Amino acid sequence: MASGRLRVAVIGAGGAGLCSARHILSRPLTFEPPVVFERTGQVGGTWVYTGDMESGAHIHTSMYRDLSTNLPKEIMEFPDFAFDPSLPSFIHNSEVLKYLEDYTDKFSIRPHIKFNTQVVSVTPVLGEGKNSEISWDVTFQTLDNGDPVTERFDAIMVCVGQYSHPFVPDIEGLEQFQGPVLHSQYYNYPEVFSFHSVVVLGAGPSGFDISLELSPHAKHVYLSYRGSSLQWIPPANLSFVPPVVRATANSLICEDGTEIMADTLIFCTGYKYTYPFLLTASDTMDNHKIDQRDKMKRKNVDELIDLKSGKGFKKNEANPQVNETLTVKSFLPKVDLLEDEDIVGTNGEQGHLPPLYKHLFHARYPTLGFIGAVKFVIPFPLFHFQVQFFLSVLEGKFQLPPPEKMLSESREEVLKTRNSGIPLKNLHRLGKSFLEYMQWLADTAGLEPLAPVLCKILQASWNFRNIEPTLYRRLNFQLLNREEYKMKGEVPLPFLNAFMKSLP
Repeated sequence: MASGRLRVAVIGAGGAGLCSARHILSRPLTFEPPVVFERTGQVGGTWVYTGDMESGAHIHTSMYRDLSTNLPKEIMEFPDFAFDPSLPSFIHNSEVLKYLEDYTDKFSIRPHIKFNTQVVSVTPVLGEGKNSEISWDVTFQTLDNGDPVTERFDAIMVCVGQYSHPFVPDIEGLEQFQGPVLHSQYYNYPEVFSFHSVVVLGAGPSGFDISLELSPHAKHVYLSYRGSSLQWIPPANLSFVPPVVRATANSLICEDGTEIMADTLIFCTGYKYTYPFLLTASDTMDNHKIDQRDKMKRKNVDELIDLKSGKGFKKNEANPQVNETLTVKSFLPKVDLLEDEDIVGTNGEQGHLPPLYKHLFHARYPTLGFIGAVKFVIPFPLFHFQVQFFLSVLEGKFQLPPPEKMLSESREEVLKTRNSGIPLKNLHRLGKSFLEYMQWLADTAGLEPLAPVLCKILQASWNFRNIEPTLYRRLNFQLLNREEYKMKGEVPLPFLNAFMKSLP
């Protein structure tokens, strides 16, 4: 690293970006105050609800009106900043947003955020003479189409999240289907689907929640998914069916031949990694061509019906700025930060990250970090550990392996994933192994590890949700110490056995 204090750019002011800024500010001897680039007008990222679109938001989020957390707040919070203890364990999305706003003000982050500002390109710059260290040129501009500006930084922390660009799989004949087709990102509330027969494709967290939320309103809901049989009894008008593979004008056909006479199809199929500011000019054009092909191939999937407004089924023509990317007449980098030519090119359908070491460092340019890009984790505690680990490397407290070794390990992981038949979009899907990952981050960086009681609550909440997903949000946990917790209030009978099993 260069002498003097380091200058770090943070891209995004959601939970990951705010955590990054908070810990940079806590190290004033090593780092200059961060510059946080946020393309919207407020903090919170995916926790900002823009369903009514009345706030004039340029970009709407994946948040829907009635979403509550699917994890108890006791394990969601940053280790150094608690939720209001008077709140129930499972809280409405507005309480999470307030928590992030309070976090922003508690640690005086707001003055360091450039709101309504989009990063256009990030370019590595090799030092001159004997200085072989990499610095970064960041080109950005405001959403009012101001002139692009370029500033130089010693490191970049990419904190843009995973929930902005929907992934929609190909379904034969979908262009013939006459009913509304949308992705869960554009779902808002269930009343608009009253008396519809709705097929929800995908049984991840969004698929489960949206199916259950639709059930009291829709004529019938079909949860279409691939995987093992679910062990709970659904409501009377919710059926489990195999994956949809084909569409006709008025029906959707599952892989076992079952034909569903459906009014609406909702994709709950996740999101693809997208980092347009890391692409070359040619890659940007290629991605644009892919998007155009997709729009021609799939009726109102990428254009997507606007159900956020609640004003009926229509394309989002009232707010054409939604999810648009600014274009500037400026020089874009020749280096492709997303490409590893020895393994695989960028996957335009599903997207994937560049070669990463430990799901965090760009293996070729380790001063470029990706905070919170891993999936199926507890986000805020994960950010807490990833951020401090990344900063400890910048501070020189921990030495990474040489780039060649990091690249080799990353390539081995990619090949193992691909040879196992796992989509590359799931390369950084950790699931239950993320506890081991956070333990490694803590041990290696000399941080206090996650309290054992939090792991116990996590396992208990998983057990409860698997038993009865319609009731588990009624439960309330209380932390007693780093090792123990207890249940508050009445525990519904279906959960008593799971609770007893979860006890140490």
